[in-house]
Amino acid sequence: MAQRPRQTRLQFESAFRPTSIDTMAADAMRQLAGLGRTMGQVTEQIGRPIREEQMAEKGREEAEKAFEEGREVKKVSPIKWGSKQYQAASEQRTAELERDAEKIYRSDTAAQSAVILSTFADEYKDDPEGFQQAANDYIQGTVSTIKDPVLAADVNSKLFTSALSYQNRIQSNYEKKQTSEGIIKVGNNIKDLAREANRLAREGSVDAANEILEQIDDAQDTLAGLSPEYKANLSENKRKARNRINENQIVGSLTRMVESDGVSAAFNKLDELSKKVPKDYSPEEWDAFVKSTQQDLRTIKSRNDSAAAAAAKEVEKEAKNYITSVGLGYVVSEEETAAVLESVAGTPLEDSVNQAYELAQYSILSADERAKLRADAAALGLGGIEALTAMEKQEAFINKAVQADAYTFGVRQGIIEEVDFDPLVLADDPDTPEDEFADNMAAFNQRVEQSKILSEQYGFAVSPLSKSEASMLKNALPEMTRGQKIQLSKLFADTPGIFGQIAGEGAGSYAQLAALGNEGVMNIAFDGQDRLAAGQVKAIKLDDFRQDFIEATGNVFGPEDAATTMQAALDYYYGSVDLGSDVYDRGKFLDAIQAVTGGIDTVRGVRTLLPQGVTGDQLEEYFDGLDAEDLTELGLETVISEQMGAGFTPLFPFVTTETEIVNKTLQAVQNGIIKAVPGQGNYIILDPATRQAIPDPADPEAPFVFTITEDDLDAMKARRQREIAAGALDAEETVLLDPAARQQQRELKQALME
Repeated sequence: MAQRPRQTRLQFESAFRPTSIDTMAADAMRQLAGLGRTMGQVTEQIGRPIREEQMAEKGREEAEKAFEEGREVKKVSPIKWGSKQYQAASEQRTAELERDAEKIYRSDTAAQSAVILSTFADEYKDDPEGFQQAANDYIQGTVSTIKDPVLAADVNSKLFTSALSYQNRIQSNYEKKQTSEGIIKVGNNIKDLAREANRLAREGSVDAANEILEQIDDAQDTLAGLSPEYKANLSENKRKARNRINENQIVGSLTRMVESDGVSAAFNKLDELSKKVPKDYSPEEWDAFVKSTQQDLRTIKSRNDSAAAAAAKEVEKEAKNYITSVGLGYVVSEEETAAVLESVAGTPLEDSVNQAYELAQYSILSADERAKLRADAAALGLGGIEALTAMEKQEAFINKAVQADAYTFGVRQGIIEEVDFDPLVLADDPDTPEDEFADNMAAFNQRVEQSKILSEQYGFAVSPLSKSEASMLKNALPEMTRGQKIQLSKLFADTPGIFGQIAGEGAGSYAQLAALGNEGVMNIAFDGQDRLAAGQVKAIKLDDFRQDFIEATGNVFGPEDAATTMQAALDYYYGSVDLGSDVYDRGKFLDAIQAVTGGIDTVRGVRTLLPQGVTGDQLEEYFDGLDAEDLTELGLETVISEQMGAGFTPLFPFVTTETEIVNKTLQAVQNGIIKAVPGQGNYIILDPATRQAIPDPADPEAPFVFTITEDDLDAMKARRQREIAAGALDAEETVLLDPAARQQQRELKQALME
């Protein structure tokens, strides 16, 4: 516990003394001066160490800062307390920092160099010099940045040692690789040389093979210098190389013997060689070679036999392909034909190929030329029966192909080249550009000209459309307007083959109406189609009109044409009855049949299709009025024969026993059945005696077709009137009799002939 300061009693003097000189200030100053000296000594003793410690710390801090900034340590005045400690501390700290930095640098350099030198080692693993250059550049670059020569020398030494280790390893691997590659390369060279030498030896070029053997020998010496293992077996390897060339020489000689003298001769020669073991062979080696060569000869024989069989099969295949191709009408080039003919020469296939070749030539002839060839073959009798049979078979194929798609078949035969056009652009369509329509019409006109060529070629009316184009057109018809349909019919008027083709594709009604060419009839029929589709009239039942149709048409049409005509008549019927009609009108239906057919009437006792504008009587008059001169002008040959004549007057027939000359052809024309055939106004005559059509002189297998128009009938009548007026004919001649009288005369003639 703090004690109170002791109080001092004040002392007073009892005597009075006079005042002296005042020295208190001076004394005080002296006392203060002494106190100052004492305090300074005390301060120095206490503060100096503290200051020195502070300066030392400051020296260390300055050293760290200067080290970081890469500059010299700032100096302090030497008269200041602690300047020595500042200097010593900064130097000590600088030294410590430099030692630490050096350690870090060494560590970083070691790690970095390991990565870099390893990278160089991978990059230059096949290039020792490249590695050395890259390592030296790296070491020099690294060391040049070190200011401390001692550190630089030490780092240089360590990096060099590390790089040298990599260098030695790379150099060693490189030398091994070079040696290995050299061994492989020389070994491959030996193999290539041996292969060429063996080939030459097998071919019989022994001298050339031996020259290459010398090169093989040198290469083997080189390989021995590279490979101790190969060197140990050098003599054996050289012996084997010589023996292999010798073996190939023998095998080649035997192979050629097989080709020239047969395999038996080669086996005999090998047996002879097997009895003497050559130099450089052990008995076991020679025996192994002989057995191997025997197997080779067997293989050669088997291969030759197989090759011959394969070649024969290939020839047979090519021959069959050729026969099939030409049989189908495809054009086979002259080069291919010559090659096939050459390959089958002397083989059993030669006759078949030659016949196919002849049929190919036959197939591209015109119909008239083909008919003449068949007639010539038929005239040979038994001698031509084989050729005739083949031609008839080919003719049947041609006709079938033409009926199926004549235009495409013509292109396939090379008769024409295909002309591209679009059948759907033929109809007038405002959306079709004018240029496109014109170009397409030009293409169609080309097609029409081509169809004329094909019609002459095949003897049929050929359509300018392919089967696919006709089908396309048929599918488009329901979407066409009435005007477009009529326009198409006019466009097709001069190409009759097209109507039958469209009918075959399912557009029979349109084909029937378009072929007729009567615009008024077409308008009514197409209107009828539209009415029925719109429900404006009701369809009549088949049972209502079937019998009427049969009676009206008789046997004029076959099943397909009858169905087509019936549909066309129905279309016309629906266009002619009143709107809303639902009751069958027999009269209008019979009118419809007459309208869409152009007319059907009974002619010479049978229902016959008439040309437009021609009556049955007029058609009969035309044929009745033909005479021998007319038949000649028409190109129909007449057959004349002698027979017992039957004379008669129109009213009183009588029989004579006189021999008379009879024109059988004219007799058949004037009394036969008139039958319409496809085509406008086309007819054939069935001979009443044979019930066969009068044949066409140009093609005896085809009927002669009479084409009749209204103008022909008018010309015939005018000529007869002139002849009557001139007295050349009896006015009562049958040509002027009424139909009933003419029929009576025919029946009478027939009865007398029987």
